[in-house]
Amino acid sequence: MSRTQALSKDEILHLAKLAKLNLTDKEIEKYQAQLGETIEYVKNLDELNTEKALPTNSVVDLKNITFSDGDKNERNLKIDKLFQVDRMM
Repeated sequence: MSRTQALSKDEILHLAKLAKLNLTDKEIEKYQAQLGETIEYVKNLDELNTEKALPTNSVVDLKNITFSDGDKNERNLKIDKLFQVDRMM
């Protein structure tokens, strides 16, 4: 594996600013190394043959709940149930 390319101090400070973090010099050095290793690890994905892989936006079989025009939605939460106070408390 090739040597990791550390991000510059300015790049780390820019990322910290976006995340609203105040970093010490020691933390900047630490994150330079860690983020550099992460970038190198992600670059390994370029070596994968994805020619036969189908595009996907989710690995979970979720479906949108839709209703045809005019169908009554019996699954929604009623307003009186929403504000009902549990008397058992």
